Amino acid sequence: MRRFIAGLLVVLLAGCATIPPTAVRYPQRVWRTHRARMMAIRRFRVSAQSGVHAGHHGGTLALHWRVAPTAYQMTGYGPFGRLIFRLRADAEGARLWTGRGHFAGASASRLLWRLTGWRLPVAGLRFWIRGIPAPGPVTGRTLDRTGLLASLRQDGWTIRYRRYRPTPSGRLPRLLTLTHAVTTGGGPVVVTIRIDRWDVI
Repeated sequence: MRRFIAGLLVVLLAGCATIPPTAVRYPQRVWRTHRARMMAIRRFRVSAQSGVHAGHHGGTLALHWRVAPTAYQMTGYGPFGRLIFRLRADAEGARLWTGRGHFAGASASRLLWRLTGWRLPVAGLRFWIRGIPAPGPVTGRTLDRTGLLASLRQDGWTIRYRRYRPTPSGRLPRLLTLTHAVTTGGGPVVVTIRIDRWDVI
């Protein structure tokens, strides 16, 4: 009986193991199809954990993000669910709510950094978080063996895709790291984002 139970556990654990994605013969073809599929995702919600480090300074943040074709809203929470900021951007510009008040500006990223100290490239992240480049020049790109982005260099940032997850909408990033060479506080800015939940709407 014990042998039977032990054997059953082995089978169950093997079934729960994560099967690595299979390498593809033509990565560029897969990439073109995947990129078009990700570009077609126009509305989505993301819940993620983010860590930002710049030299000796850093912190963690819980992010809730809602993206639509012409606008997006990002809310950041600190420890114990404390609201840090609420950022909204659309065709009219960016608006930021913090404990210091309500502010407006043309650039969401600059507004967020100036008032909270969080350097997050929110405009580019709308695309990078889907595993595709943002519109504009790309200075570097590598694909993994499955035809998805392994790394991307764009707008001064280097994005490395550590892990993807399968979803009904395709394989979406699960873990990514962004690095900016501009030093703040004695070192480059490094942002790690672990996505806990994807909702394509």
